[in-house]
Amino acid sequence: MHHRIPAAALIAACALAVSCAGAPPNPDMVADADPFTLGSVSVSFDKFFSQGLTEKAVPVVFDPRTDTAYLQFTYETVTYRQFWNRQNRRAFSDALARYRTDFEAGNLSLPPAKARRAYGAVKGKTEWGQVSFSVNARAFPVIEAGYQFKGDNPYFTVFQREAENTLSSNSDRPRRSLKITLYFTRAQGAGLARVFDQSFILERLDAEGILPQGKAVPDEYPFH
Repeated sequence: MHHRIPAAALIAACALAVSCAGAPPNPDMVADADPFTLGSVSVSFDKFFSQGLTEKAVPVVFDPRTDTAYLQFTYETVTYRQFWNRQNRRAFSDALARYRTDFEAGNLSLPPAKARRAYGAVKGKTEWGQVSFSVNARAFPVIEAGYQFKGDNPYFTVFQREAENTLSSNSDRPRRSLKITLYFTRAQGAGLARVFDQSFILERLDAEGILPQGKAVPDEYPFH
């Protein structure tokens, strides 16, 4: 005689099997380790009440658990973190390469509105807070790659658009992230592209003594 297994018991058994198997691995995890600083890069920002630029040394931090790098900087007294996943880091480097080609060919002739997004856009992520950094705001702005002139000098630019704060509790007038432009000379852009390169990041993991995800620990043989 065949007995029908109650549905509740079947669900419980499936849940137990999943629990025993453990949570599925994070496909974006490079290593199970805390964030660490990759280095700092030189970036310029608009100078307040001026047409000029101010240059800053901006730290770049890498989170191995999410394979995400972020730039941390202060803009209008607010501290921002601008996050770049692996796909967006690659898009940055590709856009910079296109800019360098246009620069060397003397082909930087688009009107400002088109020039600002000449090399494409990605969906990004940003967090911001006060001087002592705390995550009290988060948004997912569009980030455009292009170029802008300051006087006679062209710059490769990353333009972070406004976006709604997804952590806001005020639904009537939610806070929004600011419009922020990051300016790079070719040398400055190359510096960030190098830090964004995955092979460089893996080298830094090794230098920090962090074992990449899935890499076996070699057996130590004490009898030499």
